[in-house]
Amino acid sequence: MRETLLRISMPDNWVKDVSKNYSANIKFIECMPYGESGGRSLVEIEGDEDTISAITGAIKKHPDVNKVDISAYKDGCVYGSVVANKCSACRALASSDCFLISAHCLGDGRVEWRLITGGGGALKHLIDCLEDRGCEVELKNSSILSKKNILTTRQEEIVRIALTKGYYDYPKKTTIKELAALFNTSPSTIGEIVQRGEKKIMKEHFQIRI
Repeated sequence: MRETLLRISMPDNWVKDVSKNYSANIKFIECMPYGESGGRSLVEIEGDEDTISAITGAIKKHPDVNKVDISAYKDGCVYGSVVANKCSACRALASSDCFLISAHCLGDGRVEWRLITGGGGALKHLIDCLEDRGCEVELKNSSILSKKNILTTRQEEIVRIALTKGYYDYPKKTTIKELAALFNTSPSTIGEIVQRGEKKIMKEHFQIRI
C-alpha cells in the first residue's frame, strides 16, 4: 500500500467556487456519496468569525448545495455537514480501493487529498475515474506506506478534533457525548475510535509492538 498526494479540481461542486473567493482554511473530515449523484461532507472551517460567516453563507446559497448544518463559532473554527446535489470526486473515491486520510482546499479552487492507495492499479483506477467525471487531477507524490501513517481517516480526524476541542485538557472542555453529537454517531462508537487512535499513537511514540 502507498501514501499518495493528489490535487483535484472538481467541475460540479461548491468547493471550487467558494474556496476561490475566501481565504479561510476549509478541511474535509469525511466525504461520502449521497443519493444518486450527490455527496455529503463533514467540514472544518478555520478563520475569523466574519470570514467564516461569509463562507457559510456562500455555501448555503450555492445552487449545488442541498443542505447545510453548521455548528456555532468557537475557538476560531466551525464544523458542519454539507450535502451537495452533485459530487463527482466523492463518488469516484467511493468506487475505488483507496482511503481518504485528509483533504483541504488550496485556495485556488483545488482540493488536496492525502490517500492510502491499495495495490492492483487502485491509484490509476481512481485517477481515471476522476478524469472520466470531468475532474482535473495532479499527482504530487506517492510513496510506500510507513507505520507512522497507519491511523485511519476517521481515527486521525476524530482524535485531532478531540484535541482541538479540549477533550484532553484538564478540566475537559468537551466530552465523548458532545463529540458523538458532532459526528452524528453514538458515544460508544466515538469512545472506541478515540481509544484505538490513542493506542496507535502511543505505540508509535514508545516504539512498542503489540
